[in-house]
Amino acid sequence: MRRFYAKPVAAVGILVLFTSVPVHAETVIVSAAASLTNAFTVLGRMFAAQHKGVTVRFNFGSSGALEQQIEQGAPVDVFASAAVKEMNHLRTEHLIVNATRHNFATNRLVLIAPPGSPLKTWHQLTTGWVRHVAISDPASVPSGRYARETLLHKGIWTAVLKKAVLGENVRQTLQYVVDGDAQAGIVFATDAKIVPHKVKVVRVAVPGTDHHPIVYPVAVVAATHHPLFAGLFVKFLNSPPAQAVLKRYGFLSAIGATSVKNRKR
Repeated sequence: MRRFYAKPVAAVGILVLFTSVPVHAETVIVSAAASLTNAFTVLGRMFAAQHKGVTVRFNFGSSGALEQQIEQGAPVDVFASAAVKEMNHLRTEHLIVNATRHNFATNRLVLIAPPGSPLKTWHQLTTGWVRHVAISDPASVPSGRYARETLLHKGIWTAVLKKAVLGENVRQTLQYVVDGDAQAGIVFATDAKIVPHKVKVVRVAVPGTDHHPIVYPVAVVAATHHPLFAGLFVKFLNSPPAQAVLKRYGFLSAIGATSVKNRKR
């Protein structure tokens, strides 16, 4: 199992700032899963435009790493995760305002390969000509956990793990395939969508069969210093304009996903 962890990924650990704000501005810091980078960048501008005097700042990374930052006291107002596990853990430790928690999007897991690849099936990942398979680290990245579930369900996890190149987040995993460091990868459908000319979707995993449903929960962090605007941002994510942006970037509606929000993962 290879851990490259070497390539810098713009989506991780970078604070994206939306300003043009007068004096006495309030800054809302949103820690969000790396897969939300493109959509949330747009949503941050929209929210700031609606609330003059408010700055939205994003910290994108793996959900597991962001959870740990909140546990260690990082100044965060809102947390948006790519899975319920991290949110459930913070709820158990009373680090989120549970009354504000809700699911705002879902996603799909896909097997990708370079455009000219002959890869056609999941089981071909075990063949000799597939030397490296990019997978996000299951220990801290939801897409990696979903990938592990899927490969376990198909009976090929052990074989694929031997040639796995682990990404620190889903965007790094995607980049390994784009750069040719891996002959295949497993990422969210929304991530594959941002580079349609550089990777192709080979197969789509079946939620509820291959893996648990991919649900994105959001909540206000209990230690927030800006509860009003943090709460407004959380509510904003389920507004029709915000949902339209999420849909444009490939996310699916969370309607009907409320039954799994407290499921342990």
